[in-house]
Amino acid sequence: MLATLIWIVIFALVTFFALKTWDGAFGSAVKRYAPEVVAPDEDSEFIDRYVWSIAAGILVATLVLNPLSMIITLVLVGVIAFVIGLLLRWALSKVH
Repeated sequence: MLATLIWIVIFALVTFFALKTWDGAFGSAVKRYAPEVVAPDEDSEFIDRYVWSIAAGILVATLVLNPLSMIITLVLVGVIAFVIGLLLRWALSKVH
């Protein structure tokens, strides 16, 4: 129960500060570093502000409470992406 309460408090704080700094550092960093497909645009910037802020809140709160699980998950996703890339390159070399 205490871990859940801590997660909610961290989530709320990070989301609040991300929303507060959207027009400043956080928003410009998201616009600069996000891939073009998911980058905020002028048409839906109001919705993007909330989506990116909530996503940052979830990631930071989870990283603070379960850093080892988060690192293991990221490593696992990286290994799976690497293996899929190798398989796709091998398959494409056999096609040509």
